[in-house]
Amino acid sequence: MPMRESLITGRPLFLDKLKTIPGITDIASDQANAGPRLDITVNRDAASSYGILPATIDNTLDDAFGQRIVSTMFTTLNQYHVVLEVQPHSSTAPCR
Repeated sequence: MPMRESLITGRPLFLDKLKTIPGITDIASDQANAGPRLDITVNRDAASSYGILPATIDNTLDDAFGQRIVSTMFTTLNQYHVVLEVQPHSSTAPCR
């Protein structure tokens, strides 16, 4: 069973088991299954021929589709994270 499906089916069982432990209260999960999903296959030989490391591909995808904090702005009372994100129209289809 792939890991994603294992997490989806195992979550309720795990939460129910946690609820039986004395002293543990307010068990909840913030798992969201409705987000976009992308499966890619990286041609490592082709990437390597251009000098692109697998870590560079991973970081680029994380920058585009994750929420990478690139800076933090501080005021006297608060702090604000500056988050790098891709333009919304580029997150649903490859750029050409």
